Amino acid sequence: MKKRFEALDAFRGLCAISVVLYHMHIVGSITELKFFQGSGVFVEFFFILSGFVLAHGYGFKESLNFKSYCKARFFRIYPLHFFILMVFIAFELMKLLATNFGVSFNGEPFSDKTAVSAIIPNLLLIQSWTPYTEHLSFNFPSWSISIEFYIYFLFFFTATLFSKFKLLTWLTASLFAFTLIYFHSELLTKQVLSGLSCFFGGAIAYSVYRNISHIKIPYTLGSIFECALLVSIVFIVQAQFELKLIVAPLLFLITVLLFSFEAGVVSKILKIKPLQLTGQLSYSIYMTHAAILFLVAAGTLVFKKLTGIEIVKTINSLKYIDVGNTYINNLIVLIILATVIITSKFTYKYIELWGLNLNKKHKT
Repeated sequence: MKKRFEALDAFRGLCAISVVLYHMHIVGSITELKFFQGSGVFVEFFFILSGFVLAHGYGFKESLNFKSYCKARFFRIYPLHFFILMVFIAFELMKLLATNFGVSFNGEPFSDKTAVSAIIPNLLLIQSWTPYTEHLSFNFPSWSISIEFYIYFLFFFTATLFSKFKLLTWLTASLFAFTLIYFHSELLTKQVLSGLSCFFGGAIAYSVYRNISHIKIPYTLGSIFECALLVSIVFIVQAQFELKLIVAPLLFLITVLLFSFEAGVVSKILKIKPLQLTGQLSYSIYMTHAAILFLVAAGTLVFKKLTGIEIVKTINSLKYIDVGNTYINNLIVLIILATVIITSKFTYKYIELWGLNLNKKHKT
């Protein structure tokens, strides 16, 4: 049985929650902490961990079947993406219906980032691959899923067609993409470059782990390393500097590699059940939170319509919720976060697991 990297699973769950807080804008709340304002960079961690996990599961198999591999990846990713896309299209239809009753939401229905022309690219998950499509259209977190979905196929070909040179291929792909990012190249979209550099970097990290996994790291030393990495991550995530999109992924690569040993006190903490649950729900948390935030925004408009009280203000072109009390504002954050997690438990059970079970039923 292949090893389950439980500490990394929980780490991914905490990163997903951080991304949710990154997308919330509530005055005087924890969302205004510099760490959460910089947490968008954790998407690079997702790419790295995906590369690491796929290299673990498929990268060194002697026989890898294309059909089985593609079905497994499709049913893991696509059902939830499709469901949330349909939810957002339903939102636009409701906005269209609401206009007939004199209720106006922010932006015209099926316009700008939710234009009808964006539906097909989202259905095909190509919205992040071209400069002619809006990568943040409809369910905006799915931009990274768009990148990851097709990198899965690239990974398969590197692991099979170039099996004898796959490590060199992965290293070349990662370094080449990092180089293009550094020089602000427009050869590919920056989203694609980010995905390629981090995903194949993660595959290399697993290759390193595979060759040194026999090493036993003492608990005390492992604890020191893990704590030092956490402090470094907090510092880098909240910092603002030109090379952040280069330095942060490199730090995440080291983090994934070290925590794969599960050698210290932080790994032990990450294995407790509540944190393991966040890891299990991480994909659903990431994919559903934008829909919840949309409903919250719609709720503030309805609240204003019914009471005449404005609880939304614009600060630096971003819309913030502010009820005038710091404690209540923070309570709103916790309520939204709890709603995202509860919703994610349902989508995990009824959509993610449904997709995984459907794949098992159709195995040949």
